[in-house]
Amino acid sequence: MTGLKRYIGFAVLAIGVITIILGGYFVSQGIAARDEIKASLAEEQVTTTIDEVKVPVADQATLMIQADVIKGHTLGKYGPWQSMERDDPNRATMLDGLTLRNSLYLARMGLDVSELVIGLGAIFLTLGTGLAIAGAVIVQVERAMMEKKPVEDIREGVPHPTPA
Repeated sequence: MTGLKRYIGFAVLAIGVITIILGGYFVSQGIAARDEIKASLAEEQVTTTIDEVKVPVADQATLMIQADVIKGHTLGKYGPWQSMERDDPNRATMLDGLTLRNSLYLARMGLDVSELVIGLGAIFLTLGTGLAIAGAVIVQVERAMMEKKPVEDIREGVPHPTPA
């Protein structure tokens, strides 16, 4: 059992380092995904009007505003997709609106998932740091316990009992 005890600190330290690496990977991948989605949105140059001002669609709030605007234009004007006749000439316009809304919803979901991954990475970094510190402390305690140093008597001036 003492052989296993000897390596517990190193195991905890190694798990901490691996968790830190995973956390860094999660954060970097979440940031990369978020930046890729935002770059795609900027490339499309989609704008929405808020209080008479054109605003680029670049975050979750503006994505949902633009999706609601498109929904109001299509659903409000033509009604639900199911109620349209198959030969209705506005069916293509309604389908375009549905496609645009779905694309905006997917971009919103992608941004939300990227933020989730960044948050999980931050949690992994925190847990990994704690594990690494705990592992390092355990290693130091194990080393100190392995050393066979004589214990110093810290009692000064205290008479030692004599055997009777």
